Amino acid sequence: MFRALSSRHLAVAAAGVALISMTAACGGSSSNSAVCTEAAWSKPFADFTTAATSSAGDLTKFNDATAKLAADLKALAATADGEVATALTDLATSFEAVKIDPSDPAAAATAATSLATKAQEASTKLAEACA
Repeated sequence: MFRALSSRHLAVAAAGVALISMTAACGGSSSNSAVCTEAAWSKPFADFTTAATSSAGDLTKFNDATAKLAADLKALAATADGEVATALTDLATSFEAVKIDPSDPAAAATAATSLATKAQEASTKLAEACA
């Protein structure tokens, strides 16, 4: 039961971060414009939210979902410039750092708090870079 709640908590935190990111208005240079205005980052977050939610009770699958999101965000960062690229890289780094030991599900709560804080900071940077 705790394992399911923990991974759901992480999924909810990540979905919240995605929602905040998705509300960012964008401008800036032409290469960043597509990243921001076309919301290219919304698909990786939507895919992650689906994978994370369906992984409830299986922390290994949750770890796989966060690793994929990190990779997707890094790939997107490679298509951006300046502050947008930095913000996307920061988001990727935040998700990449989440590796929950399936033998220690109690660590999931700590990971959720850390992820939410770091991802919120990176999301704010992305919103500012896209403004």
